[in-house]
Amino acid sequence: MANQKILIDAFGADFPDQIIEGIAIALETVKDVELVVTGNAKRIEEVLSDKTVDRERLEIIDCAEVVTNDDSPVEAIIKKKNSSLSVGLKTLRDREDVGCMISAGNTGAVIAGSVLILGRASGNDRPTLLTFLPNDKGGFTCLADCGANVDCKPHHLLKFGEYASEYSQKVLGVENPKVALLSVGTEDKKGNAVSKETFKLLKESNLNFVGNMEAKTALSGDVDVIVADGFDGNVLLKSIEGTAKSVAGRILALLKKHASKNGDMAFVKKAFDELMELLDFNSQGGAILLGAKKPIVKAHGSANSQTVVNTVKQAIKICKSGY
Repeated sequence: MANQKILIDAFGADFPDQIIEGIAIALETVKDVELVVTGNAKRIEEVLSDKTVDRERLEIIDCAEVVTNDDSPVEAIIKKKNSSLSVGLKTLRDREDVGCMISAGNTGAVIAGSVLILGRASGNDRPTLLTFLPNDKGGFTCLADCGANVDCKPHHLLKFGEYASEYSQKVLGVENPKVALLSVGTEDKKGNAVSKETFKLLKESNLNFVGNMEAKTALSGDVDVIVADGFDGNVLLKSIEGTAKSVAGRILALLKKHASKNGDMAFVKKAFDELMELLDFNSQGGAILLGAKKPIVKAHGSANSQTVVNTVKQAIKICKSGY
């Protein structure tokens, strides 16, 4: 079977050298992939100089500019045409052999570029950011949108549900995914004007829509897809992250406080380390931008070398699914 070809925007992240080191590790540990990397070729070569890299599976496209988090997203895409992000998106658009792109750069610029350069998958639909919440049943629940679109109309939210449901089926292997709408209550008539109209559209759709859900059950695993606008979805995501880490830290501190002097805390620490790894974005990969003509994995800005390896595996899985 032929290798999957994945493109990586090596610059624009908080720690570009970490991205480059991750590229070397990915080539060493993931054997069925070829990487196309955009960025400052001189710097990439400097970081890779002391590493063993399979050059036959690495292509570097030199780019003189970088889109930073201080740049205006749309203006950066229009003016910085030779940035690692813009060149990456053009390469993804123009080359059939490249199936997916990874970027840890400016989120707004990635989304703007997906529309202005790569193009929408169909019509006037908006791309949505899909992320994954570890649930109580040992799997993951898809949340769309998690921050790409803070102001939405009902038909946008319907489309987010369709994209996420299709992703759950094709990539995650979930049969007939259960879709719920994030709201302030489970009753059909709860919510604001937008959510009430969205409820009607979802109910009339071909999706397996199970109704409204409250944020307190987001991690239950009772549904496979949570539909929300980017504002509410991002608040939900950040609230879960912050609360989980705070509670885990407090419990660990209390256990240490009340443990006997000779008590063995090693097993407790191991359990909490596993929990924190589950909650750590760098260990889980990235969010998926859906709704453009090709998928993009959006890693966190502070992505490290292990994030690169995990996002490469994500991208390969997406490509193999035929999504």
